[in-house]
Amino acid sequence: MKVYNKSERIVRNRKIMLLAAIIASLLFGFIFFSNRAAAETNRQVYTYYTSYEIQPGDTLWSIADQFMGPDYTDKQDFISNIKSMNHLLDDDITAGNYLVIEYSSYDIL
Repeated sequence: MKVYNKSERIVRNRKIMLLAAIIASLLFGFIFFSNRAAAETNRQVYTYYTSYEIQPGDTLWSIADQFMGPDYTDKQDFISNIKSMNHLLDDDITAGNYLVIEYSSYDIL
C-alpha cells in the first residue's frame, strides 16, 4: 500500500470529489430529462385536417416540413399519409391544386 504525503492526499481527494460531482450531475440530468420526456409523451395529441393550396416550388417534403406534428416521427410516413388521403400514386404535385393535410397539435384549436 502506497503512503501519500499531505499534498498528494489533497490532490487525490479533490479528484475523487470532482468525479463524484460529475457522476451526481449526470444522474440528476438523466433523471430530470427522462421525466420531462415521459411527460411530453403523455400529453394529449389532437388531430386536425386542412385544405392546402399547392404553391409553386412546393414538394411533398416541404409540405411535410410545414405540417408534420408530434404524432409522426418519420417524414416518409407523413408523406405516405398525404399521398393516401389524396389518392396520389407518386410524388408529383401541381401548383394551384389542393391537398387535404392531416396534422396534429398538443393545443386545442
